[in-house]
Amino acid sequence: MDEREKSTVGFLLILPALTILAVLYIYPLVRSIAVSFTTDEGVLTFANYKKVFDLYLKDILYTLFITAITVGITFVISIIISSYLRFKEWKFLDYMYRLPLFIPFLIVGHAMRIFLAPHGTLNSLLTRLLGMKELPGLSGSWVGLVITFVWVMTPFSTLIILGAFRALDDSYIEAAINLGSSKWKVIKDIMIPLTRPSIMVALVLTFVRTISSLTIPLMVGPNKPNMITVDMMFRVNYFRDWGVANALGVISYLIVLGLAVYYLKFMMAERGGLKA
Repeated sequence: MDEREKSTVGFLLILPALTILAVLYIYPLVRSIAVSFTTDEGVLTFANYKKVFDLYLKDILYTLFITAITVGITFVISIIISSYLRFKEWKFLDYMYRLPLFIPFLIVGHAMRIFLAPHGTLNSLLTRLLGMKELPGLSGSWVGLVITFVWVMTPFSTLIILGAFRALDDSYIEAAINLGSSKWKVIKDIMIPLTRPSIMVALVLTFVRTISSLTIPLMVGPNKPNMITVDMMFRVNYFRDWGVANALGVISYLIVLGLAVYYLKFMMAERGGLKA
């Protein structure tokens, strides 16, 4: 088989995957961008974007705020859990941190809405067991939304970071400890720097999953401001305004695209191709 035949066979093998990618991702993306720049009559316009920034600028900033806080807290908790399980074997924690991976977002949203409600499970436990006064309900607030997002996102992030930590050669860690380094210094100066690519993957996926979530902000978040996904749903369901909804979608694409560009530059820098 010559090189040309090999190339043809290779192309035919990946053709089904390329077709699925084109039909399920590329076409909807192009269509979404086109609709965001047209009126119902098909006339080119920027009115949809003007309406987005007039009505939803606060929601866009709120979405970035919630996503950034979620990513930051998730990162810290994931590093703590991963570091502990790297040095010590605790089967209970190893199993329990993965539990939210198998619970659908709809069930998580409903459970957290009950748990964080003004007279919900959390307040009942605090008043009956600790004798504390009832706290304001966190369900329907940005704090409750962040708590829910962190609970959902931490297992996925931890799974990636812990796998990277466990893949490290023990000789690096043992040498540092033998030279008098504390475990904290080992984590900060050896484990985290050596696993930066995996940590970056975990952070990027946490960001994307958070910013694209609809069920959790709809069930747990406040009425105002809303996350972008909730605004998109309302524009379609209540106003049949596909232009503005798609404009919001394009803005979310651009936000994620900016992160993707940074991620690619970071990975190239890690491999010695570019300066970060």
